[in-house]
Amino acid sequence: MRVRIIAVVLAAVCLCACSDGGGAKPCEVDEKFRADVTITQGGKEFCAVMCRADADVWELDFSKPDTVAGLKLGFTGSVCTLDFEGLKYELDRGDVSQYSMASLCCGAVEQLISKRGLECRSDGDEVIETGEVNGEQFEAVFDDGKLSKIDFGGELMCEF
Repeated sequence: MRVRIIAVVLAAVCLCACSDGGGAKPCEVDEKFRADVTITQGGKEFCAVMCRADADVWELDFSKPDTVAGLKLGFTGSVCTLDFEGLKYELDRGDVSQYSMASLCCGAVEQLISKRGLECRSDGDEVIETGEVNGEQFEAVFDDGKLSKIDFGGELMCEF
């Protein structure tokens, strides 16, 4: 009987926590996530405000570079909305590449919020959580419990 209780408790701990590579626990990410983000992809830098209104409801409001300043990109369920200088365009979210910077960055934060499929380790004051979005591996770095960056192998980086 005692062995069964211990086995159940150990199984519950394993299912509820991320992999304990360095004694780290997953960091909390607010469900109403909102942050200034600098996204670097292909040597180009984009600045935006990234907001999560609800599960799978995201908005990116770009301010830099000038070519995209004022563009609002929204994901709501199966719809993607582009709003730029009064022009609004909607398309099926399935038509947006799953490898786009917006899909990957929002997907990674969504996964960090849910704390599913992550491995954690600590490195000094940092907690590093690794996961996968749309087949792409990412590493999220938390400084003092606050998300500071998400790196997709140097190809795409989000800095908060």
